This record gives sequence, C-alpha cells and structure tokens, in this order.
Amino acid sequence: MKLYISARVNPSEDPEKVKKAIINLTDPKDEIKLEIMQDIIRVEAGEPTLKKLLQAIKDKDMTYLMLKLLNENKKGDKFFLMLNKQAAFVSRVVMCDDPKESPLGPIIIEFDNESIKYIINDIRK
Repeated sequence: MKLYISARVNPSEDPEKVKKAIINLTDPKDEIKLEIMQDIIRVEAGEPTLKKLLQAIKDKDMTYLMLKLLNENKKGDKFFLMLNKQAAFVSRVVMCDDPKESPLGPIIIEFDNESIKYIINDIRK
C-alpha cells in the first residue's frame, strides 16, 4: 500500500517550509522516500501515514467529506485528495474541494487501489 504526498514550491515559498508541511502529514514511524525535483517536493509513504491521516480525518468528523472528495477526484485507477498547505505546515489536516482554497496551492495526496480498499474497510469498522 502506497500513497504519494506532493506539493509545488512557488517562487515566493521557502522549499524547507513546503517540505515541513508535507513531512508533518507523515507518521514518524513510516519509512518515507523523499524526492525533491525542480519545483515539486514529493514523499512516498505507506500504511503508518495512511493510518495517521485517517485518524486526523475521523477526529474532525470529516469522513463523509473525504469519501465525497475521493469519489470526485479519481484519475484512472488513482484517487487523490487536496489539502491546505498552510494548515499542514502547522500539522493540521484541512481538505480542499478546489485548489484555490489553498492560497499557496494544495498538497496533493494520491492513493493507490490498495489504500482505497484499506480506507473503505477502516471506515466500515
């Protein structure tokens, strides 16, 4: 099970702050793979991070919104959510319906099919 967390670094942003926003969404126990490309920072994460994100979403009673957005944000066999980059910088999970809801651009979380199955099974519990 894999998920990818990525964000574009705008010219006005400090790349270290964007990296911190992304890392704040991951679980410290997860063995992540960090990639820094020209203007994109991307992390590959696994089950510990998925569990952490799901718990944050459940704690805020945003499960229905997450399922709605995942249903709307399907690209082929991949699903994605957009999160507010500024909120993630302070370790908050705030989902976006539209990229414009995150003034500096969203953080994108892409889920593979195995992750989606895990999410559905976890919500049914």
